[in-house]
Amino acid sequence: MVSQVGCVTGIVALLIIGLAFGAGWLLDDVLGNERKIFTVIFMLGSFPVTLFAMVRISLWMVARAQASIERIEAEDRDKPAI
Repeated sequence: MVSQVGCVTGIVALLIIGLAFGAGWLLDDVLGNERKIFTVIFMLGSFPVTLFAMVRISLWMVARAQASIERIEAEDRDKPAI
């Protein structure tokens, strides 16, 4: 479970940061900015977005795991003893 959360949040973080970098780089190229100011702004803005996404995904996956555990425990209680 923990490794799944780590893998999913890591992939999401790479996607968000990569998209921010690519969008900033592209915007700087289109506008002709040599100082790459949009790349810096987008990269700085991507960190809070990434943290928010990682927390939300982690909480969602933990809630799914808890619901699954509760369902399994309920099924075990309903089984007749042999």
